[in-house]
Order: sequence, then C-alpha cells, then structure tokens
Amino acid sequence: MATRMAPADRAGGLWTSPALVDGLLAYAVAMAVGVAAFASSAGRQPVWPAYVFALGFGLILLMRRRHSVLVLLVTSLGICVYYTLQYPPIGLALPIAAALFSAAEAGQLRISILVSVILVGLAVYFQVAEGRGLAQLLGYELPPVLALMGASLALGDGVRTRRLLNESQRAREQQARLELERRVIEQRNEERLRLARDLHDALGHNVAMISLQSAVAAEALPERVPEAQQAVVEIRNISLAAMADLRSTVRRLRTLDSAVELPAGLNELPALAEQARNNGLDVRIVKSGDGREVPEALGQTAYRIVQEALTNVIRHANATTAMITLDRGPDALTVTVRDNGQGVGELAAGNGIRGMRERAAEWSGELTVTSSGRGAGTVVTAVLPWPRSTEVRSEP
Repeated sequence: MATRMAPADRAGGLWTSPALVDGLLAYAVAMAVGVAAFASSAGRQPVWPAYVFALGFGLILLMRRRHSVLVLLVTSLGICVYYTLQYPPIGLALPIAAALFSAAEAGQLRISILVSVILVGLAVYFQVAEGRGLAQLLGYELPPVLALMGASLALGDGVRTRRLLNESQRAREQQARLELERRVIEQRNEERLRLARDLHDALGHNVAMISLQSAVAAEALPERVPEAQQAVVEIRNISLAAMADLRSTVRRLRTLDSAVELPAGLNELPALAEQARNNGLDVRIVKSGDGREVPEALGQTAYRIVQEALTNVIRHANATTAMITLDRGPDALTVTVRDNGQGVGELAAGNGIRGMRERAAEWSGELTVTSSGRGAGTVVTAVLPWPRSTEVRSEP
C-alpha cells in the first residue's frame, strides 16, 4: 500500500527543490539588475536592451549546478558587452555575485577569484580612463563591490565545505554501521560454531559414557549385581554432568554472550581421568615445564581437547591405557593424549577432530592426530601459544 506524504513533508520538499531554488535565484538576479538599470536611466529614455541583459543574467543561472564555470564566464562576458554598449550602469558585483557563488560552491574557487580580479581590474582601468578620480574610486566605490564579491566567494566555498563535511560524516556513519553489522554477524557465526563444538564435545562425551555404562549394567545385572549397581551410579553421575553442560550451553545460546565460558578447566582433568578409568581405560596425567600458570580460558580449551580425545579413545581405539601430558614450554602449552589402542594412522576429519583443531586455531595454535600404524596407538598433540600477559610462576 502506498504511503501518503503529509502536507508538511510535501511543503518542505517543495521549498528545498533545487529547481525551485535556482528559479527563485534567477528571478531575484533578473529583477535586481532590471531595477538597477531602471533606476540609472531615470529621467531618460528607457533602454530596452538593458532589460534583455537583465533577463539573460537571470536565465543563465538556471544552468549553474551543471555548468558553473560556463555560467561565470558567460556572465562576465555579458557584463563586459553591456558596459561596452554604454547601457545604464548596473554595478559590477550585482550581476556577477550569484555566478561567483555558484562557481565557488562547485569547487572552482581559483577560477572565481581570477575572474573577479580581471573584472575589477577592467572596471578600474576604464573608469580611470574616463576621468574618474582614482582616490574616490578606490576609497568609496570599490570597497562595497569587493565586499559583495568576496562575500559571494566565501559563502559559496563555505556551503561547499559544509556539504563535503556532511557527506564525509554520512559516509563514516554508513561505514560504522556496516562495520558493526559485519562484527555482529561474525560474532554470531563464531558463537554458533563454538556452541556446536560444545554440544558435540561436552554432550557427545557424556552420552558416550552413558551408553557404555548402560551396556555394562545390562550385562552385569543377571550375575553381578554389585557391578550393576556401580554402573548405575556412574550413569547417574554422568547424566547430571550432561545436564549441567546442556544448561550452560543453552544459556550461552540464548544470550549470545561470548564472554560466558564453560566452567570446566585443567583443574577438572583428574575427574575426567577418573571417569575414563570407570570405563576401563587407565589414564595417567603427567605435567612438565616451567610451572607457568595457565590462564583460565586457555585451560578450558585444553580441557575440551583432552575430553574429546579421550572420547575418541573410548569409542574407537579399543585401548586399555592413555597418557595425558601437559608441557608448559616457554612459548606454548603443549597438550598430548597418547593411547595404546589399535591405531589407524591419521584419522578422518570428523566433527570431533575438526572441533579440536578449531579450538587450537582460536589460540593461533595447531593440532595433529597421528599414528605409526595399526596396533601402534594414536597420538593427539595440541600446541597452544601463551597469551602475551602470561607470567612464569612456580607451581606449589
């Protein structure tokens, strides 16, 4: 449905129309020059060609926006022809002021000043040649002419400068809006990617544990009731952990707040290792290096990488032991997960491997998954560079 323009809007648009403004300016100049010619010829026979010149000085201004220099030159030439034909005096600044303003507004300030100097020089020369006193000319008649012409030039250049400033401001605001929109889109995309990794890493790991413990419970119930009870307890604990991870992830999804981080960090590795031991995987944790304190965010990344690596070991490797090594080197934290499973060489880039590599890339690091061959086990190595603000501290 078309939107009707309010009367005030139509009126505002009408009065700011360039064609109307140019028309009014042309009318004002033609009338002013015509009145000046009429006043100068008072008591004498009217000179009709003078009014034709006045009309021409006005009409030429209708072209001022597209051909400002041409309008200035034609107006200057018209003034010279007008006075050569000895028509009634109309002054110098009156017919040329609007043309000077238009040229200066179009950025042709130098040409406008040059034309002004030439016209003023010619006017002074011919009037002195006709016997006018130079002192009276320079002290009485010339200053108002120079003032009006200078004001026209200054006003035109000022309008142009303000227009350029407004255009520059609008361009900066548009660029700022586009940059903000781009950052918002990038942040949302990064957050969705992070949430996808969290869902896969956290919930995938816990759901895998639940599946394994359920299988243990199913096999143990007929003969080994105590083992079944222990398995059920593990199922309950893992389910609670899965629900906690789910609530945290959903909270981040709703708020899209990149500052919210999952609470798990390196201090949770012993619990993660114990959970793996309950599933038949003997896990050891080895620490080495200079005792540098691991920042919380970097620790969370390292924890998620270890968590996903252990999940892959339990699901696919058919391993009995795994070793987690944390090496605090001078340039990076190196996390290694090594198992004694079947080993199948470089693993295919599934969601889990892809997620671990993306986590490492967020710290400008890299992750590799290698194996010497079938039966040789698999080694997952993540090199995570230290943030610049990290300091070396002695571990207790």
